This record gives sequence, C-alpha cells and structure tokens, in this order.
Amino acid sequence: MKGIKRIISGLIFVTVLLFSAYTQENEPEEPQEEIIEESNGIEFNFGGKLETAHGLRWNKGAEYSLSRSIAQIKGEVLAGSAYAFLSAAAEYNYRNPLRTGFKLNEAYFRYSGEIWDLSLGRQIISWGQADGFTLTDVLSAKDASAFLALSSDDTKLASDSIRLRFFHDIFTFEVIAIPFFTPNKLPPFSFEEGAKDALFYIELPDEHTEGGFTIPIKYTKTENEKPKMFTDTEAAARLSFFLPGIDFSLSGFYGWDKNPKFTKTGYIEKKLKKPCLDHNPITNPYIPTLIYTKLSQEYYRIGMAGLDAAIPAGDVTIRLEGAWIGERYFEAKKTLKKEPSPVEIFQQTPDNINLIFEQPKPKHQFLMLAGLDWNKSSWFISAQYFEDLILNHKDDIERPMHKGFVSLNISKTFLRETLKLSASGAIDINYGSTFSTYAVDYSLTDNIHVILGGDIYTKGYEDKGDFAQLNKISSIWIKGRFSW
Repeated sequence: MKGIKRIISGLIFVTVLLFSAYTQENEPEEPQEEIIEESNGIEFNFGGKLETAHGLRWNKGAEYSLSRSIAQIKGEVLAGSAYAFLSAAAEYNYRNPLRTGFKLNEAYFRYSGEIWDLSLGRQIISWGQADGFTLTDVLSAKDASAFLALSSDDTKLASDSIRLRFFHDIFTFEVIAIPFFTPNKLPPFSFEEGAKDALFYIELPDEHTEGGFTIPIKYTKTENEKPKMFTDTEAAARLSFFLPGIDFSLSGFYGWDKNPKFTKTGYIEKKLKKPCLDHNPITNPYIPTLIYTKLSQEYYRIGMAGLDAAIPAGDVTIRLEGAWIGERYFEAKKTLKKEPSPVEIFQQTPDNINLIFEQPKPKHQFLMLAGLDWNKSSWFISAQYFEDLILNHKDDIERPMHKGFVSLNISKTFLRETLKLSASGAIDINYGSTFSTYAVDYSLTDNIHVILGGDIYTKGYEDKGDFAQLNKISSIWIKGRFSW
C-alpha cells in the first residue's frame, strides 16, 4: 500500500516545469514586426508566432517525445486612457492529442488614470525576482502536463482577476481580487484513461502482495468542484519601492493552493476462491481479491507573506526573495494508520476490510532564494540557490524537512547576435539528481529562428531526487519559429 506516497512525486512536476521555464526565462523576446494601424485616435497593434517543435527520447528506445505545432496571435487596442489586450493560440499535438485545440491565453481591459490603472479580465500576473522557482509568484497557475522545449510564457495559465494599481515616483501599490479560481494543470495518474499514452504520468502501483497473495489494486478518482462562490475569492496586495541602489517589494496573498491535496479511502474486497462453489475453509476459502482505493482531490486555502529585492551593482544584479506559506498540505509518511493483520485478511468471512489511511498533514513552509546575474559583452551568467524548509516537520510527512537546489544559466551570442549558445540547469542537493538543457539558436532573419537543443535528466543517490523520475524522458529536439 505504498501507492499514495507516490502521489506527491507527481506534484514535483510543477517544480520541474518551473525549472524548464527557467531555462527559457532569460531568452530575450524575439523581435517582432508589429502591424500598427491608427484610425480616429485608435491604435491597433498585432503580433504573433508560428512554432513547431519535434523531439526524440532514448532511455526507453528511440521514440517521439515531442511533436507539436502552435500558432499564436496577440492583439492590442489603445484609445486614449483605454487599453485592451488579447492573446490566443491553437495547437496541434501529435505526441499528446489531448493538448490539441484552441486556448484563450489572455483577454483583459485596462483603464488608466493619472496615478492609477484598473485591469479587468483574464490576465497573467507575475511577482518576484526568482527565475524558475515559485516563491511569491503564486497568482498565476502553471501547466505541468507538458514541459519539453516550452518557454515560461507557454506554461503560465492566466486567471480571471481584477487588478487596481496606484503609482508614485518611488513606489507602486496594487491590490488584486481573483473571483474565479484557476488551478495548476498536472499530469494524469497512471490509472486514468489515456495516461499510458502520455509522455509522463504519475505512476501508482497496480498490485499489492500480502501473505503470499498478489492482490490487484483498482483506483477511482473524484474531483471536488473548484471554488467558485463569492466568498471563495482570492485576495492579494503588493507594495513595490524603487529607490537609488535597490528595488524591493512586500507582498501578501490569501487564496487557494494551486495544487490540490489528495485524501484516500478504500477497502479490501474478499470473495470465494472459486465463486461457483460453496465455501470450504480448506478447498474454497474466502481470500482477498481486490483492493479498492479512492482518491479525493480537494483544494484548500493558504496564506503567503513575501519579500523580494533587486540590487544592481555595475554589471551585476543581486536578487533576493523569501516567502512564508502557511497551512500547506504534504503527504503523510505512513500510508495506513493501522495495517490490517493477516488474521483479518484471511479470516473466513465474506466481509470486506475497511482501510484507514493517514491523510495529508498541514505544515508551514519557508522559501528562500539568493541569485546573482552578470551581463556584459554578449555574455549572460545567472546563478541561484533555492531553499525550501518545513518549519513544523515532526518527521510525520513523506518529504524531508529541507530541500535545496542550485541553478546555473550561461549564454553567449556570436556572429553579430545571430547565433546564441546557451546551457542551463539545476541540481537538487539532497540526492544529486539534475536537470540541464542545451540549445543552439540561429537567426536566419530577425523573424525566423531555428533552435537545436536537448533536455537531460539524471537520477540521484539511490535513484532518488526531484528529477529522478524524469530520466526516461531525456530528449533531443529541434524547434522552428517564425514571429511577426
């Protein structure tokens, strides 16, 4: 019954996704030739991109790990103090047909006054100084169902929100209300329909051995309704200062964790060894035949208080960020509160055996990051250290009290900035598992890029670590992009 312990492993995909986004985060925006039209004081701007990406993995035999094409369009309208923005994309995904379709990314309206502006609609709001790690950046959800060769813009999910900002020469104050909750998009569980056809899924055991018997496990999953009442509205505020020698922000959030917790219930079903015959304790006993396990997905409230700062010093920028998150749930260390004894399992009665599982435990989490950026003469180097602490651990949850990561990103441009070489990655210091990505980006024109790259994941000590499960999707890929 160790299956539930692997559920939390699936949630690391969100962290992994962020690392993948990190590898693209410092890639400059592609030059775009915007179509600008003006009529009666109204300005229209249009841009977009066509992108195709294809990749192969080798750890499970050479096979497609990536094959998708995306068409994205962005448009904005400016009329005096009023502004509207729309971004949408259509995707065809050969490797993962469930992702094929149309997606509305952002659609919002903003009205600006002399010292304030108000935005309404579906928008992406990013906070903090971290590249690839989530500390204070808790407003926008992430798509962790796919992450190979994707930029951070492609992985962020917009939320329907109201944003009011006030401006001053040295500070900005904003308040945000999110009445409609948007959760993270996670990979499927292995028992869900279509999961085995996906590149990756959260694997759960499909059998359990007890007393010499191998008992199959059948899973079901229920999803509670997402929060949608007015009283479920998320609220956030941020005060940012822009002073000589330092920029810093104070932020607060009260809302829903973008990842759900999973509670577990179940029972062991018993039947006659030979159902067509009468019971006999020796020749036809009652034996366990199936373990029913039900996963209940539940969203819950968290609170966040954070601080971030950027300190420029010549060619170097120092980045600092910290966040306290209260009452976040983590998987319990023990699976069952009480293991059923062999006597209970094999006693000669037709009664099912109820299983009482340990449930996720609420903990206070403290996140810290220190980063250093250097940018000079077409070189860019960024290094970060990220620390994740559980303050009231008590040795009762599956994950360790401390998790640390070191990340590094290096890039250099050549040939009048038409060729860019980059390498980046991260290592978890608990077990030594790693993620790294390498890319060669060549600009045929300002609008056309061809990129050859690879994503490599390695297992850590005892085959453990946050990146260990991703080892089998290590891939090489090629991507073409036309932007305008």
